[in-house]
Amino acid sequence: MEQEKRGEREAIEKFDIKLKSKPKDGVILQLHHTVRGSNGECRRIRFTAGVFDDTHDKLACADNAGNIFILDFSDLKFWKLPGVGPCTALQFLPAKQDTLIVASAKKYEMNFLDTETGQVSLTLSGHTAPVRHISFSNNVKTNNLLTASPVEAILWELRNYTKYFTLNTFLGAQIQQIMFSPAGDYLVACFQNDTVQIWKHESMKSVKQIIPSELKHMKSIAFTMNGRAMAMAGLAPMLILFSMDTWKALKTIDMSKYNIAGAHQLAFIPQLFDGGANKILAVLSSDCVLYLLDLESLTVIHTIHPESSGIRKFVVSPSGKYFLCILQLGEVNIYNCSYVMDSAQNCQNCVVETIKKEMPGTSAHKCPSQIQSNSKTQIEQKMRVCMDSARLRRILMQYGEYPDKFRSIIWRSLLDTPRNKIAYTGLIDKGIHPAYKDIEKQFTIHSAVTLKNLKRLLSCLAHWCPLFGVMKFLPGFVFPFVKVLQKDPLLLFESVASVLCNYCQLWFEYAPFPPISVLAIVENILAEHDQALLNHFCDVGITSQTYALKILETAFSEVLTCSEWLILWDHILSNEPAFILMAVVSYNIVQRNALKRLKSHEQLENFFHMQNPIDKKTFLKKAYVLLNETPDDIHPRRFFKPFVSLEKGECYQQFTGYPKATICLKLAKKDRLKCLKGEKYTLKELTTKSQEKEIQERAQVEELDSDHQSEHSEEESVHEVCIEKHRRTRKKSHDAALTNGDYTTKETKEELIESIIYPATIHLQRNKSGELKTVKKDKEPSKHSRSKTKKKTSENKNETLEKEVEKLLRTYTNSDLSDS
Repeated sequence: MEQEKRGEREAIEKFDIKLKSKPKDGVILQLHHTVRGSNGECRRIRFTAGVFDDTHDKLACADNAGNIFILDFSDLKFWKLPGVGPCTALQFLPAKQDTLIVASAKKYEMNFLDTETGQVSLTLSGHTAPVRHISFSNNVKTNNLLTASPVEAILWELRNYTKYFTLNTFLGAQIQQIMFSPAGDYLVACFQNDTVQIWKHESMKSVKQIIPSELKHMKSIAFTMNGRAMAMAGLAPMLILFSMDTWKALKTIDMSKYNIAGAHQLAFIPQLFDGGANKILAVLSSDCVLYLLDLESLTVIHTIHPESSGIRKFVVSPSGKYFLCILQLGEVNIYNCSYVMDSAQNCQNCVVETIKKEMPGTSAHKCPSQIQSNSKTQIEQKMRVCMDSARLRRILMQYGEYPDKFRSIIWRSLLDTPRNKIAYTGLIDKGIHPAYKDIEKQFTIHSAVTLKNLKRLLSCLAHWCPLFGVMKFLPGFVFPFVKVLQKDPLLLFESVASVLCNYCQLWFEYAPFPPISVLAIVENILAEHDQALLNHFCDVGITSQTYALKILETAFSEVLTCSEWLILWDHILSNEPAFILMAVVSYNIVQRNALKRLKSHEQLENFFHMQNPIDKKTFLKKAYVLLNETPDDIHPRRFFKPFVSLEKGECYQQFTGYPKATICLKLAKKDRLKCLKGEKYTLKELTTKSQEKEIQERAQVEELDSDHQSEHSEEESVHEVCIEKHRRTRKKSHDAALTNGDYTTKETKEELIESIIYPATIHLQRNKSGELKTVKKDKEPSKHSRSKTKKKTSENKNETLEKEVEKLLRTYTNSDLSDS
């Protein structure tokens, strides 16, 4: 069986899709299905249904031939599933990943289809007519499935998939539309007899029946995301807004003012910063044109009317990120809501400008600076209201992430950055810090602009606090923030500084050594919630320095993709400082199955340096569970201080959360190493250089002491030469006495005196050459500078030597004569 399943899984081929980037009409993708017949003619198959899955950013579309196409917007892939026949309704199952409920048109069954393999895992039957509506309750107490046909509606219990309630209708009062309210508290149905019935979900007791007298031929109802208001419309040009809190009508709108004869379908489009109280209502008119109606200003802000054909049906994603229109010809146009709203805003601005130009009077000639200042103050006032932290958290929990367009503004509001331009300029003026002067040699950064911004940020941090000039992990930690916020350097520095001060508490307690306290907190949380995983780490020999510190030091940038990293930091900055440690534990627990398959230390080390596939919704959900369910005695908030923003003023407050003495010693050691590295000599070269230096010093000492040593050397030479000459003269005198008795010749005297005065080396050279050379008084030019006193002393020494030699000769000759 497993081999058959693998074969079916491999049989599904996925193809690439390319979305349009910022199209003018908002259409990012168009779908059409054409097949070639046996005769060569092309035949177009019409699409009939579509549904979005915001959790995994997917779209499922079905055509009338029974083909189901899955589009993955995150991976930009699409594939076709083996059809189960023509279907009438689609809905993704929120409780299970990659599961799609397909309502069959033939047997009126609900098939639970795997979107990756195309296999049917479960089938529910019980309807007597084609199913048109599928809805889920978001209530925690009663998590049920609602399926409805025009004839009956059935409630299924999702725990065991059993039918527990059936709502039957009678002729003339069939179901037009039925759904759960957004909170899952109520079940609301719209019938053909122009009545709206509301039941309490838990007890299925009727709590309200609405029979609007002004509204005839009711076709559709729609809820705002917070479930506090409901819109009702039909073929009559009348729109009613109903309050679910007071059970009264809030507003009645005559749609004939906007040339809308009637409505076939309604749906609210969620917008940013509306807090679930959606004000944009999409109305599909009876003439197949889609109108976007602003319920606050009561104006039509945009109209969608494709040139090829009219719109038969439209579907809005739960978060309001996308919506699609199924055309009458069977094509599907997929829109990006933000692009549509931007184009609508641009059109309104163009209309306002043309009206101002055409209108006479002074009002059209206002000063541009005055208009700009008024608009700026209005925008700032709106931002103060919208950027409340509590409201931003509600928006985040509703949509899962902040919009890319406003992310920097939202982060600035959450961190409450002071915008200290004077203090920041003072740090910039200090220049590049020596610790980060050659950072491009450590990291490969292709963008020169990014490298410049990274150097500037790190230098400012190091000038602000010496600690940040020694921490080796800091460049890798701040690099993703540079990529996101580099357009505003001041916001970048203050955001990173706020993160280091608040979300990195106790990190630098033992700097530059690992943060033992933080790692102990992480290990205690993991032991509390997943002891088996901790035991596996201990068996392999992995400590928290691997499965926690590696993630923290890179700020999750090595283990998450860019979009996942941005979403995670949206949640980190919107919560208390303890959330970042919960995210570390959550990542390990969610990746439990993959981690347990790794049996070696090296494999686990590599795992935490790779971007491994992860379900971001499950990852974040687990982090919130850990934040709320961790006991107080090991909870990080017990050890962490509350969030404190940077102070506004001419200087930033001092960062003191590190051991100053240790860091000072580290900096001093670093300076010493720099001095040694600056010479760049090998050990051999250093030894040779020291020897040369010692030789030079000895030569200088010898030159200075040459005068003092000359006397001793001359005396020694006199003594040695005298002995040698004594032997020669003794022999010569003895021979001369035998011959002619002339033993006191002048030649012997002169030869003895020269041998005493001149060095032995010169004397040998003179004996070899056989020529007499005149002895130079000074051998080197430097000796010409000797004083006259030295010359006199040398002459006196020569006279005394001659006298002593004459005495010696006399004594030696007398002794020879006496011997003879």
